[in-house]
Amino acid sequence: MKKLVLILTSVFLFILGGCNKENKNTEKTLTISTGAKPKSLDPSMNNEIPSLQIAKQIFNTLFTLDNNGMIQPELAESYTYISPKELEITIKKGIKFHNGEELTVDDVVFSINRMLEKPATKIMLEAIESCTAIGSNKIKITLKESSSPLLYTLSYPLTSILNKKDTISKKDNISINPMGTGPFKLIDWGDGEKIQLEAHEEYFQGKANVDKLIFRGITENTSRLAALETGELDIATIAPIDVDLVNNNKELYAVSYSTTSTEFLGVNNEKYPFNNIDFRKAIHHAINKQSIVDAVYMGMASPAKSIVNPTVFGSNQSVKGYEYSLEKAKSYLEKSGIKDIKIGLISNDNPVRLQAAQIIQANLKDIGIDVVIETLEWGTYLQYTSQGKHDMFIGGWVSGTSDSDIVLYPLLHSTYHGGAGNKSFYTNKEYDSYVELGRTETDLNKRKEAYYKAQEILDVETPIIPLYYKNDNLGLSKKIKNFKSEANTIHSYKNIEKGE
Repeated sequence: MKKLVLILTSVFLFILGGCNKENKNTEKTLTISTGAKPKSLDPSMNNEIPSLQIAKQIFNTLFTLDNNGMIQPELAESYTYISPKELEITIKKGIKFHNGEELTVDDVVFSINRMLEKPATKIMLEAIESCTAIGSNKIKITLKESSSPLLYTLSYPLTSILNKKDTISKKDNISINPMGTGPFKLIDWGDGEKIQLEAHEEYFQGKANVDKLIFRGITENTSRLAALETGELDIATIAPIDVDLVNNNKELYAVSYSTTSTEFLGVNNEKYPFNNIDFRKAIHHAINKQSIVDAVYMGMASPAKSIVNPTVFGSNQSVKGYEYSLEKAKSYLEKSGIKDIKIGLISNDNPVRLQAAQIIQANLKDIGIDVVIETLEWGTYLQYTSQGKHDMFIGGWVSGTSDSDIVLYPLLHSTYHGGAGNKSFYTNKEYDSYVELGRTETDLNKRKEAYYKAQEILDVETPIIPLYYKNDNLGLSKKIKNFKSEANTIHSYKNIEKGE
């Protein structure tokens, strides 16, 4: 009898093991690498794309943008402007956080008030005077002044809604242990090199099509490409030079799409010699933007005249810009009175940016300026540029809301020097007045006019040097279906399907 029991038990365990193995094999895991390791998963802490790309999966915002760029409710049920300075928002019921707790108006009020204290979000929401609860499912936002970009700002992952109780219990330190209402929940941060998420079973918009998401911080383009080719990655950012290579691989395909981003050369306007406008103009004329577009981006970019991408509301593409002209560059350099100068150029450890930096180095050598390039890891790069330790740096800025406000205000307003966004340390009160008007004016034509004038000032003073508007390039396994690219490069992975 004992032998029979043992035999039956063994058979049962064998069958159970087989079932578990089968379940494991049918589990869908999506592995992604977009390059840089994220600095933090606290959505309100850092306006930087590697972090927000993951935060997008973990959290939700009050609003979202549809395919036509129009505002639609997400966590919000509806909204009403009682007056230009009073906004009431009704919150959807029955939405669950990853720990099973239901989203409440207290969570929303807590999140917004917390945003008003954090540097990255304070910039974008400074028009808010207060946020209070009205009953059990409605909040009221009172503004200091009318704010045209407000709803668009509240659709950006930077303004994600947190769980009040969880955030307080973690003493506000949720950078590597966040919890939201999003389609995926964090399982393991590790050291940030391999971040693991799994599908949120009770997601209010339906469970994701894949069971797990893994984000890997592979900084080298060649290493990402190799991992994509061997199947270790399903989706990866690829260098422009590798697009044809990926398309020629029968197991892969490439996607190249326009973005709302602008790559630029940031210069420290508070440091010698960049406090000299003629020196800045000399640098601008000396840079051959087209050669960078051709050599580095293989034509998948276009030279930039304005810091605001042409796909973004309020972009002024009628500014004169700075043609590549060694003659003009040398003339402005002579006019500046600056001679025999050596300056530093910081790049993060993105090989494509490093190649661009090397071309700029060669361009400036042609007019007698020596440039020393320093390559820094992403976190150190952000720290150095925030603290103003740089002469020049290669940077990029994405308009996540497709509105000029998110570019012109944080990137160049005089009150946001340093980590808040203005790493060029530029100050111009007339410029400030125009971007401030763009925030408060409700007439779209007047808003556009204000932003146009702000960009005309930038064109004259060149405190920041727009380089090019680049495409984003991704390589994907042919097992991946339903991928939808986002112009702000912050993609949703909820609806992606992965075949065998």
